[in-house]
Amino acid sequence: MTGCARRSVVGAFILGAWLLAGVVPAASAQSADTPVDQVIALEKSGLSDDLIIRAIARDKLHGDLGTSDMLKLKNAGVSDRVITAMMEGPPAPAASAAPMPVAAPVSAVDPRASMRRAAIDEFDWATVSTSVQAIFGTNVDIGKGIRALLTKRLQEAGRIRLVERAKVDTVMKEQDFGASNRVRQGTNARIGQILGADVYLMGDIVAFGRDDRDKRLSLGAFGFGGPLGGVRIGKKEDKAVVTINYRLVDAETSEVIDSGEASGESKRKSSGLGGIFGWSGGVVGGSVDMTSQNFAETIIGEAVIEATDRIAVIMNEKVPGLPRREVDIEARVAAASGGSITITAGSNQGVEVGQQFDVFRIVAEIKDPVTGEVLDNEVEQLGVMTVSSVRERVATGAYVGTPVTGKDGLVRRRLP
Repeated sequence: MTGCARRSVVGAFILGAWLLAGVVPAASAQSADTPVDQVIALEKSGLSDDLIIRAIARDKLHGDLGTSDMLKLKNAGVSDRVITAMMEGPPAPAASAAPMPVAAPVSAVDPRASMRRAAIDEFDWATVSTSVQAIFGTNVDIGKGIRALLTKRLQEAGRIRLVERAKVDTVMKEQDFGASNRVRQGTNARIGQILGADVYLMGDIVAFGRDDRDKRLSLGAFGFGGPLGGVRIGKKEDKAVVTINYRLVDAETSEVIDSGEASGESKRKSSGLGGIFGWSGGVVGGSVDMTSQNFAETIIGEAVIEATDRIAVIMNEKVPGLPRREVDIEARVAAASGGSITITAGSNQGVEVGQQFDVFRIVAEIKDPVTGEVLDNEVEQLGVMTVSSVRERVATGAYVGTPVTGKDGLVRRRLP
């Protein structure tokens, strides 16, 4: 054996001893877990090219591949796309640019979504019709006037959502007219679901007019008898009073939630019927605008406003605190993107932030054999959506589960 050969054998022996002793780091030896080997392992696992390329970017399996590396990859079935991704290396960091101005964020949550809804009925005033006619000189529907004033007060407070019931037929007619071809598209009222009420306010006006306060003194009180004993001297003064008996009624069960009496009294007094009203605005169409300043300046207006404000305070205290009614909600998937989906139900249907929906795929429709109407759906569950933003007709939330499409996606609310 030559000297050179002896040196090679000794060197190999020493290197092997160092490796066994851990003196030489393992990285100095040919590792079996090179980027090429890792990509080949991913290929053999059956992953798609897109997933392998993502793994290359995440784990930084790039490198300057030589001819032998490329042949090894190709023989293992790795595609040209994947080999190219390994050779290109990680993308260069984007050049820093001046920050673009960011618009103020717009809340995706309807602040009214969790507010209770109330409908105000017109107050019955049959028991005070004689007084009303004496004051106004004609029959005036004071029930509508007080309802309008109370509506204004509750809207100003903003704690309750009010829904129209007195003229709901007008709303429906406008929707039907908007759906016809006689209205220019884009300006028409769309057919929509009219909101339901949680509670109704009903009532009767049981006092409306003057509260006679006789301030005159009877001469008989001072010991005068005879014909002068019944004579009264002094001044008769009247104050305006309005009393309303109210009832808060559960719209679903018709149960009376609360009832009571709200009264108002003028601060000023009058010496006659003309003074008790003092109205110069006149009566238009059988009604008086009780929301106007002119009416508020009369003493009957003072009494009406005080009684109405008392009812508004009661409603603002009681209605927002009513227990939430859990409702079933079913809707379709309108859009799906990554880990988020949008459904065809919003605050109008009772959807609120934080609610969860089971997400299904429609497997088959169960139809009426005669009419063809869809009666139910056969479904399989895919995942769960948690609502993060709500608008009137749609809601969006994070989704966890098997991918779903808007074509066959169905959601149902998870009830507590």
